[in-house]
Amino acid sequence: MKKWKKWMGLSFLCLMVAGCSPGGPDDTNDDAGGTDDSGSASEEGQTTIRFSWWGNDERHDLTQEMIELFEEKNPDISVEPEYTGWDSYWERLTTQAAGENLPAVVQMDNSKLTEYISSGLALDLNNLIDEGTINMEDVNDVYQDMLVVDESTYAISAGSNGLATIYNQDLFEEYDINLEPGYTYEDLEEEMARLSEEEGEGFWGYDFVKAEYETFFHYARQFDQHFYNQEGTGVGFENETLENFLSIVTAWIDEGTATPHDVTVEINESGESMVANEEAGIASAASNGLIGVQTLAEADLGLNVMPNAADGEKSGNWVRPSMSFMISSNVSEEKQEAAAKLIDFITNDQEANEILRAERGVPIAAQVRENLVEEVDPTVQETFEFLEVLEERAGDPEPLPPPGEAEVRAAFDRMLESVKYDDMTIEEGVESFIQEAEQILNQ
Repeated sequence: MKKWKKWMGLSFLCLMVAGCSPGGPDDTNDDAGGTDDSGSASEEGQTTIRFSWWGNDERHDLTQEMIELFEEKNPDISVEPEYTGWDSYWERLTTQAAGENLPAVVQMDNSKLTEYISSGLALDLNNLIDEGTINMEDVNDVYQDMLVVDESTYAISAGSNGLATIYNQDLFEEYDINLEPGYTYEDLEEEMARLSEEEGEGFWGYDFVKAEYETFFHYARQFDQHFYNQEGTGVGFENETLENFLSIVTAWIDEGTATPHDVTVEINESGESMVANEEAGIASAASNGLIGVQTLAEADLGLNVMPNAADGEKSGNWVRPSMSFMISSNVSEEKQEAAAKLIDFITNDQEANEILRAERGVPIAAQVRENLVEEVDPTVQETFEFLEVLEERAGDPEPLPPPGEAEVRAAFDRMLESVKYDDMTIEEGVESFIQEAEQILNQ
């Protein structure tokens, strides 16, 4: 059994598929204040642009090294970095947006982008793409479709991932577990129940990792349904679909196949991983989450596709941006062009990607992926291979979530907890959640 090489100092990547990365609110660069980015060139003849992102120390270091290379190759452009952790990042952007002082390039999360589009803060990039300033000729549409709204492109994917499962390869080999793509929830439950029984107390076959919200997206899509309706004014699934999904979740917990809710909450708050700790055999994850979890594990870990509903009509998965880069509409045309050159550099420059090491997700340019795959850690190589499998199986991209998505997710999580603790029936939980979601989306 081969042992993965590990990058020294690689920090744990967030398992949740919302695209977030760890980093506390105090993790801020000293000069990230918000100088005005709305003017034109600086006195030295350079165009100065601000570039903001969230992340951990590793991302900060890699990105700043990439910026130095960009400035070497583009001496007429100066880039001022602004970086912090996840929570304070959005607080700062809100303040900057209110003051019409957003950075030129903004690292964006899928769950937030619609709010910036609807507020007129995100630049339509079509002209910059058509002119070739952002070269997308080597990018398959499947990596970008989620970021195109009404034929306007509002962001460029910073790297791709997909909903996946991370599993303990050593345990799966020991117990001769082989879940080929196309396996069902019933297949998974049967094998994980056997694994839970064999491993004994303190071990569960499956860990939902508090990712039931994202997992239900995948589940509903197999029945040609969606979490949100096309208008973003309510849910896009039938009550019965969510009821059936919650029946799977609660049955697995009741039978000891999946982690109880209190255990899931505790392990997530600790920042650990049950699969890495060998307390679970398999868990829901974003595919690039494998990189961080493997650094915490002694066993070899692997990626697999999500299970299929036995009576589902199609694959529920899709390739999505792990995060993206938006250009602010409030900056000058000169700065917009400079910002576009930076995004193009991140997308297409081989040296830049050798520095960044696919830390934000699998690169979207085909030639960059092909050249980089032999340069990165074997664990990262596995995320590349997973995206190839997913690209063949992927359905149409899920639309960007509507404004209010964060509140809807919170309502879903509250409902889920009440159902898990038997404070309400599944039917009561579904009915109350749908009612609350529609109230949030129609405020």
